[in-house]
Amino acid sequence: MSKNKFLRDKKRNYLRWLLLGFAIFYPMLTSIYIFLPPLIGVVGLFIIYNMERNKTYAFIGILYLLNLDFNATLPILLSLVIVILVYILIYPSAKLIINCKKCLAIFLIMFINLLYYASLFLYDFIFSLNILVANSTLIFYIIIDLMIGLLL
Repeated sequence: MSKNKFLRDKKRNYLRWLLLGFAIFYPMLTSIYIFLPPLIGVVGLFIIYNMERNKTYAFIGILYLLNLDFNATLPILLSLVIVILVYILIYPSAKLIINCKKCLAIFLIMFINLLYYASLFLYDFIFSLNILVANSTLIFYIIIDLMIGLLL
């Protein structure tokens, strides 16, 4: 019995280190290679689902979003603020309305992406910057985000 618990804890520890490595190195790769999606919606969903259950995994997701903001020269804390707003304002009522887990995940990923990119466009407009270019790459990012969300 204790051997099974030891193996389970060891697997969880490996998973934590793997997720931490992903949170540190993947945002660097997305800033180098343009066709790697930033996965803001999936990580936002990961944070929302783990906010109540596992604080360590939620912290790794927050670390990922902060690292992505720094590496991609995006507005600092914007992605985290969007995820927290969705968690506080949208998630409780959406959880009651949408019974299907996959449907809820797709809805939250889509909502996080749309809200995030809309706020980036607003940020560009207000400060007359050119952070985000609306082309087919942006649609590709959203589609990949949704496909990964379906696999979860």
